Amino acid sequence: MKPVTNLRLLSVITLASSSLFFSACEKKAADSTEGAQAEQAEQAVDTLDSLTDELIVQLNQYADIVLAVKDAATAQEAVTNLNTVADAIAAIAARLDKIEMPDEAANIAVDEKMKTASMAIKQKMQAAGEIMSNEEVAGILIPALQNFGKRMAEQEKVFMRFGSQKNKAPQQQPAPAAT
Repeated sequence: MKPVTNLRLLSVITLASSSLFFSACEKKAADSTEGAQAEQAEQAVDTLDSLTDELIVQLNQYADIVLAVKDAATAQEAVTNLNTVADAIAAIAARLDKIEMPDEAANIAVDEKMKTASMAIKQKMQAAGEIMSNEEVAGILIPALQNFGKRMAEQEKVFMRFGSQKNKAPQQQPAPAAT
């Protein structure tokens, strides 16, 4: 058995949490941390397309947070920021759970949008490997990424209702062990 390195662990965590989004999520994400933005989002009529856009924003924010980590201090900031993104995605899932099922054409369009976004985010995340070579950073970031993945798994049932995944059973992702 090969030893588990921090880089390998990051890869597993990123794959596990991103596969929950990219395989199961066909929704949007909004970066509505401002009170006015949140209020405006509530007043707008939610659609599968609009919520998918919001989800994509949050998934990009997730990647940006991880990629911004350079040392232990920025890793600590990332923990807080990842929780904020997880909260935003949970709020999107709650709103998504209230919308009516779209027609097949809308599901297909969302699948295409998520496929394009997921490829871009996965490409962006390839640069995250070097971040995890710092053991102090990895010790802070790995538990935060595991928590993020668990929180996203809680939303999977809602996300599975839409897109091409709507007739498939949720995937069980094993939680990676910390080193």
